Amino acid sequence: MKIVQFVSRVDTEKCNGDKRCEKLCPSGAIKVVNKIAVVQEDRCVACGKCSEVCREEAVEMASRIQPMRIEFDVASVEQEKIQALCGQAGLLPDLPLCACTATTVGEIAASIIAGAKSPEDVVVRTGAGSGCGIYCMAVIFKLFACAGVQIPEDPRWNNLPLTSHDVSEEIAKKYPEYHFDSLT
Repeated sequence: MKIVQFVSRVDTEKCNGDKRCEKLCPSGAIKVVNKIAVVQEDRCVACGKCSEVCREEAVEMASRIQPMRIEFDVASVEQEKIQALCGQAGLLPDLPLCACTATTVGEIAASIIAGAKSPEDVVVRTGAGSGCGIYCMAVIFKLFACAGVQIPEDPRWNNLPLTSHDVSEEIAKKYPEYHFDSLT
């Protein structure tokens, strides 16, 4: 669960429409329309990436009038389906996945089973990926693959395996000194 206290605000006088903010937004909340960045507040997870990347300092974080709670109701999805998807990925549902939000593997799996079609959908539904977006994203990609969901090509997402279990057999044979075979 994540409580979002802030929201991105754009100073339209400063914005040059270069789309740097749009290219980094993990939830797809900010889009450039007619050369001005526009924030869809119900999707903004207050990661601050848009503000950090804006060279014109046109985006800043402002307090929300009403904090937004991001949390996926795992109970709304059949537990057997969550167990099966997590098992197929070789993961435990109760394992905390996103260190930034404490989102569990089961929450991510449930959101995918319930219809998430992209990492940005997972970010909006669970909060995972709204912080650093590094470690959790590889597992999110793995869960999508195990669920048979083809993720749309997007420069914001990199499917980089981060565990030795993801090393191909070809690479394991090429580097026997690392003993990848003993990890399975």
